Amino acid sequence: MNTQFAVGNFTTTRFDSTVRTINIGKRGASSWDFTGLKKSNVSTLTSIAVAGAPFASSFPGATHAFQTNITISYPQLGNTPIPVTAYIYFKLSGDLTNLGEGANGTGTTWTGSWAVITNTPADLFYKLPSTLGTTWTSTYLDTPYAYLSFLGVTLPIAGVRHHASYVVDAFGPLTLPGGTVHQVLRIKKTDSTSYKSLGYIFLSKDGTLVQVSAASTSEPDSGTINVDPLSAVSWTNAVNTSAPVAAQLPEKFSLEQNYPNPFNPSTVIAYAVPFRSSVRVAVYNVLGQIVAELVNGDVEAGSHTVEWHPSAASGVYLCRMSAVALDGSAATFSSVRKMAYIR
Repeated sequence: MNTQFAVGNFTTTRFDSTVRTINIGKRGASSWDFTGLKKSNVSTLTSIAVAGAPFASSFPGATHAFQTNITISYPQLGNTPIPVTAYIYFKLSGDLTNLGEGANGTGTTWTGSWAVITNTPADLFYKLPSTLGTTWTSTYLDTPYAYLSFLGVTLPIAGVRHHASYVVDAFGPLTLPGGTVHQVLRIKKTDSTSYKSLGYIFLSKDGTLVQVSAASTSEPDSGTINVDPLSAVSWTNAVNTSAPVAAQLPEKFSLEQNYPNPFNPSTVIAYAVPFRSSVRVAVYNVLGQIVAELVNGDVEAGSHTVEWHPSAASGVYLCRMSAVALDGSAATFSSVRKMAYIR
């Protein structure tokens, strides 16, 4: 796993937010065919050096750090979507533990804002090594803090106590979209917070990963189950080493059609930049008035997503992306997509 977590290595996770039922196989020897999953949006998780990484001082003992771009929200802020660059901190010492994460706000409003979530004690993420029948539990309190630069205040946010139980209850071949086959262990996870949740993790030695959240804890542990309608089934292919990173980068600028469309209550907008670029993604009404600014700042080369949770009236909106390359070429890009919001 140290090799998989080497600095520069990365994984691309794809999400299917449309699937409502899925066959999770059975306990013991089993097999899984997930070739029917369809990509709704993607995110990239890149391993970076802990030394000098933002928020590293909040996570003493961390051996690995990972960076990604996501959107977060807090009920205390009216669930306003906040685009951030997030950093997740792990400790690999026998077992793999999750120490927590930090995030820097991006965009005009949120630049300078930050949030940190610490797990006390660290969340026992994976028991290593694991084989059929391995079990473990993880009880911890995740405590978030957020600093809003535009208000100059720090907000302590109520923590959540987790009691998670894991059991490795199945093994066998799993087929992903594209036809690749991987030998995996199935890990059944139950977590008790203010409510109980049930999920399944399918994990291989090469880093291939599929995660499914059940609609309720009463779902069976074999056959077809209902998927949590508020979550997406995600799958991650084997870890990519740092050597082919350049080959994996987008060849051109692009702004994809938002998904879903029409949408309610939120939608995901995917875009790509082939070079580190100054990027602005904003939403306008049909009168040309700006409604929301989702991205405004420097963005690393790669594929990115941002989520929009509108508070505006239903109707047709325009998403416009403009970008200027920062590689010295001064290449520019501009594109507009039409979006339909239905309340």
